[in-house]
Amino acid sequence: MSNVARGRVPARSGGVFFRRAPGFTLIELLTVIAVMAILAASAIPMFERIIADSRVVEAANTLRSALEFARSEATVRASRVGVCRSANANGPAPSCSGAAAGTFGAGDWAAGWMVYAKADANAGDDFEAGDVLIRRQGPLGTTTAGTRAMLWAPGPGTIVFNWNGVRIAGPVGAFAIDHGTPVAARPTPLLSERASCLAVNAAGRLGSARPVAGVCS
Repeated sequence: MSNVARGRVPARSGGVFFRRAPGFTLIELLTVIAVMAILAASAIPMFERIIADSRVVEAANTLRSALEFARSEATVRASRVGVCRSANANGPAPSCSGAAAGTFGAGDWAAGWMVYAKADANAGDDFEAGDVLIRRQGPLGTTTAGTRAMLWAPGPGTIVFNWNGVRIAGPVGAFAIDHGTPVAARPTPLLSERASCLAVNAAGRLGSARPVAGVCS
């Protein structure tokens, strides 16, 4: 069957017939690129919220797991077990410190922490000679420029659980798990709408809540 019979008439130039090659015109291609760019731009805020939410949840779960582990170890070992912030937890001589370190502000537990069992002869709360180091946690997220999770303690000090699982030392209030560009001190209100709060009550039990007006009580 000829092209004419099929309803397709090839273009003719100078007595030579040309068949149109399949594909897109330049205008069609530019239109598709423009639509894709608009869709990508509109999706960026959604992806940023998903990333922030994921990092906050991961940081909160990591800290909660460490505190629950410390409380459990205190009852299993029948001794005091402490959890302290540490900026060099993975170093050869780890120590407790609440001071600023690099991009981690003072009181930001995203710098890392340690879990350790206190020796009977040691009365202090911080990690010292004779104590048994049980678990180390290095920095959470990037230590350079960029957004990351921050875990702001309600105050300075080490959290210590007694042999019966009761908290006998540590700051009163809730940790604020936030996300954003690192800052030097706990912001009020918190930076992220995805922020959450994690508290250890006097009995040693943990509880989670949402911030009220951007504040963890």
